[in-house]
Amino acid sequence: MSSTTTSQLPESYKGLYFTSSSAPPEVTSFPAPTVDVGSVIIKPLYCWIPGYINDVYSNSNPRGYPVPFPAVGGQNAVGRVVAVPSDAAKLKVGDLVIVDPTIHPRDDPTQIMLLAFVAPSAEMQGLARGVWTHGTWAELLKAPLETVHRVDEAALQKHGATPRDLVFVGLMSVPYGGLRDVNLIAGETVLISPATGSFGGAAVHVALAMGARVIAMGRNEKVLGELRDLAPGRVETVKLSGSWQADHAAIAQYGPVDVFLDMTPQTATNTDHIRAGLFSLRHGGRMSLMSSVAEIAIPPAFLEAMAVTIRATMMCTYKQEEDLVKLVQSGVLKLGEKAGLKIQGAFKIEEFDKAFEAAEKESSAGRAFVFTPNEE
Repeated sequence: MSSTTTSQLPESYKGLYFTSSSAPPEVTSFPAPTVDVGSVIIKPLYCWIPGYINDVYSNSNPRGYPVPFPAVGGQNAVGRVVAVPSDAAKLKVGDLVIVDPTIHPRDDPTQIMLLAFVAPSAEMQGLARGVWTHGTWAELLKAPLETVHRVDEAALQKHGATPRDLVFVGLMSVPYGGLRDVNLIAGETVLISPATGSFGGAAVHVALAMGARVIAMGRNEKVLGELRDLAPGRVETVKLSGSWQADHAAIAQYGPVDVFLDMTPQTATNTDHIRAGLFSLRHGGRMSLMSSVAEIAIPPAFLEAMAVTIRATMMCTYKQEEDLVKLVQSGVLKLGEKAGLKIQGAFKIEEFDKAFEAAEKESSAGRAFVFTPNEE
């Protein structure tokens, strides 16, 4: 392609703009972005709203996320391509796509930022403020070309899924990266803890699609029951007790664990379940560490005696997300309410107060809330 291709872009667009964590957001107008080499312009259709969102952009950011204020919020999105650059080989205007928030600088792929969310280094803060400044909660989005993944709509429709259902793929991509990094094999047993939140619940769906047997841990017995019903006989559940010895004994009844996926959130005050999961691994077992807690006590003697491998992972790679999309397009990874994945609520960006409240109170495994800047 020798020249940029665009559909008709408006002169301006609206986005949910956060100036700081101590000020409420405002729906603000911005000049339409211009497409250049290495970027693509997306019209967001459905954008995930995390249940912990008030701790990110408001309430003075109590978790200490390095958010690159000021910014339009939002990370994951499903949308349509409205402009592609001259160096795009595959994407076309009108394509249905998934936008991943993971951005690496092209000259230093060891560094990472998450769109409008986490920019941990000075270099990434500069990139966030100077180039990739706005997130997905807007009528238009400029994103790096390599963060956008095309979806075959015909294949999606064939398997009974809709563009809206693709919101869950953005959640699934995180644990998929962790499970791929420890080479989860079909037929193995994977312990997922905790499994009752948005990412942990997504991990159960991913692990089942990868052919694994699942032990799901969590405190919410209702959600654990829903996870067990996804695949009776292939999903076992353990309620977290607060005691690693009790949790270890409960896990033991389902046999040795091949892979332990730890997705403990930053807010966890008791991490005994991590110790229980680690001690449940078989000899030569693997731990995929995706926790965001500050510290974890890991006993070297046990690791050495049991030849345990620990792999820490943040997000997933471009290739891994492409492979995840293939699982969806092939019908191996099911989406939609029949698969136990429901969009619990959809809001315009002007309804952000109601949206944040609902997401904070009701988000859980298999239940998501979205903004719909351009719902089809």
